[in-house]
Amino acid sequence: MNKTHIALAIAALMPAAAAMADVTIYGEIRGGYEYNKTYRSNTSLDSNGKPQGNSQINDWTSRIGFKGNEDLGNGLKAIWQVENRVNIDGSESSGFNTRDSFIGLAGDSWGKFRLGRLSNYANDSMEQVDPGYYSSQSVGGLAYFTRLDDRVNNAIRYDSPNWAGFSFAFLYGTDEARGASTDGSRTNRQTWNLGLSYENSGFFGKYNYQNWGDADKALVSGGRSSNKDWHRFEGGYMANNIYAVLGYQQIRGYIDGTAGVYADTKGVLYNKAAFNALTAGSSNLDVSKEVKTRELALTLGYTFGSLTPYFSYVKGYDISVGGSDVNNSGYDQYVLALDYALSKRTEVYTSYGHVKWKGNNVEKENSFGLGLVHRF
Repeated sequence: MNKTHIALAIAALMPAAAAMADVTIYGEIRGGYEYNKTYRSNTSLDSNGKPQGNSQINDWTSRIGFKGNEDLGNGLKAIWQVENRVNIDGSESSGFNTRDSFIGLAGDSWGKFRLGRLSNYANDSMEQVDPGYYSSQSVGGLAYFTRLDDRVNNAIRYDSPNWAGFSFAFLYGTDEARGASTDGSRTNRQTWNLGLSYENSGFFGKYNYQNWGDADKALVSGGRSSNKDWHRFEGGYMANNIYAVLGYQQIRGYIDGTAGVYADTKGVLYNKAAFNALTAGSSNLDVSKEVKTRELALTLGYTFGSLTPYFSYVKGYDISVGGSDVNNSGYDQYVLALDYALSKRTEVYTSYGHVKWKGNNVEKENSFGLGLVHRF
C-alpha cells in the first residue's frame, strides 16, 4: 500500500475512532464456591418441605456495561448506558440490557434526567447495610432485607445535584400492561419512588419510599398479590476505617393463597417457602387483608490494612395480616464476613450466614461462601 492509500485509510478511520472516544467499557466479575442449605436454593426441598444442603459454584452478580456521553455545550451533556447481567457459572443465560440501561440529559447545575430501565433509589444509592457478595441462593448476605431493591421498566428518573450534602431522586414507572382488576376493570399499577439523602464527613442518612398504584386491585392467580408501599431508612458512619450502618424497613401489600399455598410475586413476604412451611396444616389465612412486614438491620466493620471484617444482624418481626400478627413468623439472621483486598480492583471474599426462623415447622438456613471479585 503506498503512502497516499495509507493516509486515506487513516483519514477514514479517524471519525469512527473519535466517535468511540467517549465510550467506557466497565464491569465486575464475581463468583465463588458456596455451600447452601436454604429455602432460596435451587436444590429441591425434601419430602418434608425442608431445604437440603448442596455444594455449588455460583455467580455473585457479575455484569458488563457500556456507557458514554456527548458534550452539547453550556454545561449540558447527552448521557447513555447499556448494562448487562452475566453468569460466569453458566447456570443461566442473561439477555442484553438486563440491568440499568438508559438515555438522558445531564446538567452541571441541575442534575440529570434519564429514561429506560432504571434502578429504584434503594437499589443504586443505598444497600450500605449489605456490603457483601453472594448468590441469589445464599443467606450469606442480607438478601431478605434487600429483596425489593430492583429495577423498573418503562421508567423515567430525575437525580438532583448535591446541595451542601443534600440530594434527592424521583422515579416514575408506567404500567403499560394495564391488566384486569378484581372488579373486572383495568388496573393502573404505575409505581413511583422517592429517595432522600444527606452525607457529610462520613456521616449519612438515606430514605427510600416506593408506592405501587392499584396494588389492592391487582388480579394474580385468582387473588391479589403485590406490594402497596415500602419505606426504608439507612444511616450511619463510613470513614476512618469504620463501617457502621443501621437500616429499618416496612413493606405493605397483599399475597395470593390457593389451597393453603401462598405465593409472593413482589417480595411482601420474607420468603414464601418458609412461610408455607410455617403455615402447613393450618387453616388458610385471609389473604384479601393487608400484609405487613418490618425488619431492622445492623452492619459493623473495620478495616485493618487490606482486611475488612464485617458483622451483620437482621431481625424480621412477625408478619402482620389484617392488623394481627402471625405468631412466630419472623426471623433472625447474622452474617460474618471477611474481605481481603489483593489490589484496588481485586478482592477475596468469604462469608458465613445463618437464619433462624421462629416457627417450629421452619428449618434453619445456613450458607458459606468463598470467592473472588475483580472490577474493570
